[in-house]
Amino acid sequence: MSAVPVVSSALAGPAVAVAVARPASGSVTRLRAPAPHGVPAGSVPLASGLANCYRRSAAAARRLPIPSAAGGGTVGDAFVIEDTTNVKFPREIAVPGYTEPLVILGTVCNLNFSSLLGYREKFFLKIYAAAFYVDCSIGVDTMRWREKVGIETFDASSVFDSIFKAPVVKSLSIILVRDVDGKTFVKALDDIIARQIKKPSAEEEQSLSTFQKTFLGRSLKQGTTVYLTWLEPSKLLISIAGNQDPCQVDAEITSATVNYALYDGFLGSSPVSPTLRSSTALLLEAILTK
Repeated sequence: MSAVPVVSSALAGPAVAVAVARPASGSVTRLRAPAPHGVPAGSVPLASGLANCYRRSAAAARRLPIPSAAGGGTVGDAFVIEDTTNVKFPREIAVPGYTEPLVILGTVCNLNFSSLLGYREKFFLKIYAAAFYVDCSIGVDTMRWREKVGIETFDASSVFDSIFKAPVVKSLSIILVRDVDGKTFVKALDDIIARQIKKPSAEEEQSLSTFQKTFLGRSLKQGTTVYLTWLEPSKLLISIAGNQDPCQVDAEITSATVNYALYDGFLGSSPVSPTLRSSTALLLEAILTK
């Protein structure tokens, strides 16, 4: 197992775990993690929905070319645990709408939707844990991956823009640790997008309407996973998976500006979850400058 030490952030509070290795073929380690405060024992989600869409390659395991260091936030060879919520994320997933596996780069816990909406409240609640994944080719042929992304020298201020524009698949996995209604969830996403798009065009309005229709009327229970998968700048797939639901594509967003606004909200220069961006940048630098 390879791992980078846990990184703590004074801004967001939680420790952040980053994964650096794909598990050995067929290796799955299961561990009972203690439930976070306020969440009933036994109900801590295990990247819900992944039972249907997570697959393991029969080929020999590929390892990301990263030096290892002991650190918290890992569970055996197969999972990374987000320390604040105890949510376990697989190191490797397959997402709806894409056939190749993705590998995890960073995780974060968001304490309240108020941080998404740009203000703070007196009391904070654990709302979700999130993990960022990229095409597994980053750990198979790093040089070619760098060429596809167009990175000659690592620059943390521009690397995420380069990844968004490049022909490499990336996905954000959001696992709810509390029940949230669809209206609240889509309002949070809309407010992230509104930071970039003040006056939507007709095309952007159509994509925003698709967002709203996808989530409105849904009751997003604890353990629900929302996948935001960018296949290309103008193609974002949204998948919502409950604990027992099969993985499927629930919506497709075809506005490149809307897709970028959402991506930038999580991984841009002023992200809603700074620790997700910082932990991912830390690992990307280790991979791409080796």
